[in-house]
Amino acid sequence: MDFHVDTADSLAITDLEISELLLQVYVDGGFVELESTTALFEPSAVRSRGKMLAARAVQNSILAGMIIIVHPHSPVCRLAKANETEMHLLAVKPEYRGNGLGRMLIAAAIDDAIQGGFSKMLLSTQSTMKTAHYLYEFARFVRVPERDYHRGGRDFLVYEKILNTYRSGH
Repeated sequence: MDFHVDTADSLAITDLEISELLLQVYVDGGFVELESTTALFEPSAVRSRGKMLAARAVQNSILAGMIIIVHPHSPVCRLAKANETEMHLLAVKPEYRGNGLGRMLIAAAIDDAIQGGFSKMLLSTQSTMKTAHYLYEFARFVRVPERDYHRGGRDFLVYEKILNTYRSGH
């Protein structure tokens, strides 16, 4: 399966597509309660987090996945300090999983962060998101347990990746 990965603006991603993707992945996946998504997944709030990269399936132009790169000056930044960036809201529709799209989106986010001059990328993930943990570890993110936190009744695990050792395309 082939995907076109680019910025959400370049791919003309609509607010409805963003909402549908996040609801399907996070609410239907059991990671977030529907009641808490009003502000969390409101499309303008999602877009304002940072640079959104997205993927459309080449064969049907459906939004298949997305990821957001959050800079340290963003008000939604939770972990990053100066010269670091965060990855938020990795989401791949269930019907497109198993085709390498999650890895493609993570690689695109890392490449963008390197091009932006950042030295480290951080992310937090719910302790129950085991498949995501595998993807992050495959991309050579390392757990930083001393930075783990608890919020909204959920445990979050923190991962980081030093970017100056990353070689684009690997």
